[in-house]
Amino acid sequence: MPDRFVTISVDDGHVTDHRTAEMLHNYGLRATFYVPTKNPERPVMSPSQIRQLSDAFEIGAHTTNHVSLTGLPDSEAWEEISGSKKWLEDTTGKRAVSFCYPRGKFNSSTPRLIEKAGFLGARTCFFNLHSFPSNPYLWGVSTHAYPHSKTIQLRHAVLEGNYEGMWNFIRIYKGATDWQRHFLYALDQVERNGGIAHLYLHSWEIDEMNQWERLRIIFGWISERKNITSVTNGKLFELWKGNHE
Repeated sequence: MPDRFVTISVDDGHVTDHRTAEMLHNYGLRATFYVPTKNPERPVMSPSQIRQLSDAFEIGAHTTNHVSLTGLPDSEAWEEISGSKKWLEDTTGKRAVSFCYPRGKFNSSTPRLIEKAGFLGARTCFFNLHSFPSNPYLWGVSTHAYPHSKTIQLRHAVLEGNYEGMWNFIRIYKGATDWQRHFLYALDQVERNGGIAHLYLHSWEIDEMNQWERLRIIFGWISERKNITSVTNGKLFELWKGNHE
């Protein structure tokens, strides 16, 4: 396999995900959509819409109720994790291998519960990362399709202990706060040195910010990088497992 990858993950299962999916399809890009069973904050696609989406893209689990797992007892966290896997597999008829932490929140025991449930990997919200992780249940991302200030970027990195990401933000991303420019730095870095350029987004957020045209431009730029392979999150998780068996 090539050592230069790009992956896209779309969180929350909002009904606007189909607009993102259509755009991805137009550019021949792969992606992973992380869908909770329910979300008290905003609507989630219907089971039939999820099945339709799963015909072309990977669907990953995002808990049963889209709750932060940080403060939950292990028994409740287990129900959220394992319940979401069963529901997703029953809905799509396909094996669910990828998990994403709602809001990127977890505690020291959460990764073990995700492994126990049978997932191959889990995605966090650790920013400014391009490398395969040492722990497959702590995958980072390069860019969030949202304008984060320098203060927020650095504060998150310190609070999460993501010192590699903090250094990358200064050295590779040059402190960029515009998400489109930020991800271009990720693509350039991976094209030169290998690794993973990982963009994550919320379709509902893109819609609220009226950023569809900017997202379309980014997808076009990705499709032009012929030496970077577009893969799902699940494919990366499988590669990690294959290299560590």
